[in-house]
Amino acid sequence: MQKDVIGTLNAYFQERRAQVPVLTQRADDQGITEITSREDIVPLLFPHTTYKSYPETLIAKGKWQQMNRWLGSLSTRRLDDVDVSGVTDVDGWIAALEKAGHMVSSSSGTSGKGSFLNKSVRDLEVNQQNLLDCFTSLGIAPEGTWHVIPVGPDTGQTQHNAVRDLMIDSFSRPDALPLFDAPPAEGFHRYMTKLSAMRRAMADGTAAPDDIASFEAEAADRAALQDRRLNHYADEILARRDENILFTSQFPQLYRLVEILRERGVKDGDITGANGLTSGGGLKGTNLPDDYQEQIYRMLNIVPERFLHYYSMQELNNRMFKCPEEGRYHVPEEIVLLVLNKDGDALAEASGDLVEGRAAFVDTTVDGRWGGTISGDKITVDQGRCPCGRDGETVLPNIVRYSDLGDDDKITCAGTMDAYVRGIVGE
Repeated sequence: MQKDVIGTLNAYFQERRAQVPVLTQRADDQGITEITSREDIVPLLFPHTTYKSYPETLIAKGKWQQMNRWLGSLSTRRLDDVDVSGVTDVDGWIAALEKAGHMVSSSSGTSGKGSFLNKSVRDLEVNQQNLLDCFTSLGIAPEGTWHVIPVGPDTGQTQHNAVRDLMIDSFSRPDALPLFDAPPAEGFHRYMTKLSAMRRAMADGTAAPDDIASFEAEAADRAALQDRRLNHYADEILARRDENILFTSQFPQLYRLVEILRERGVKDGDITGANGLTSGGGLKGTNLPDDYQEQIYRMLNIVPERFLHYYSMQELNNRMFKCPEEGRYHVPEEIVLLVLNKDGDALAEASGDLVEGRAAFVDTTVDGRWGGTISGDKITVDQGRCPCGRDGETVLPNIVRYSDLGDDDKITCAGTMDAYVRGIVGE
């Protein structure tokens, strides 16, 4: 690694060490006062599970002040003065935090337990600008020449809304197709918390029949709303089948849209607009055919040069956009990529230009937290130049979660990091 990158890492570490309590404690315990090499940063990376290390009883019992302390232990700004006096559920807690400038991002994750990451307004701004930069790198300028279809579903989360609105404001033509008219999404965090609890209760056999029926009814209502949304967009696509449409969606929702079009008799080649797509993330546990992507591309007339696919995660502000020529993901200079062994406690050994192992990142633009993260992904990285001619490391497309390999996705330092958090919350 070049000296300027090490210098950037060290400067970023020094700033965050003075701000994030858990990082302070970890650095002190490891005796790390300065970053002089790649190896120095490894013990300071936070496992992705750290952001769901709160005791679940705090949410179940409505201990929102303690949830503030938990989140504050992982944040650059304290949350003790956030007013939670009127909070009755997770959505109310998130709203109270956002009112004070803490733009929390949440996810149910594959394990069911929700994770919460504190982000600043600056983090949201960087994330949005990065999206526009990725489009520009692909050759799609943010000009008002598209019909934009945000396939959904609508989570109501501030960050998701901001990205959706950015896409519409930056790319929509003046006579853009009408968006699906639905009431604002409500209760997303409450629903995801309930989903987590129901998954566990059903797994251990303690779920009451009435509770299961109530939950299934709510899930059915949400699914029906999403299907109405997709049918609305199917109507609009067929009315403009030769006009350019820019889709923003995850693959499971987009595949369902393709199914609806097929149910209406639409065949590959019937839609002729030079359509585009941006998508990130995996299948979130959805089972789709092996060729689901090819089916989407053929039906919606999307080709690689109009497809912004990227590798990222909610812990990062920046995206690694997929090279349309070579199908690999380019790592931006704002992200320092590290490939670790499976346990996450040391750098993996390279074989020539290639190195395989657990993905870890330091996003040096992350403002509301410490930007060093150990993921649950197994990746292969080419440390040489991409065959397309661009400089910098690239992540090959064979990304897989360790948990999907049937392995125990255990990161060595996870228990220690959780203990740090518990100690701070319990003080």
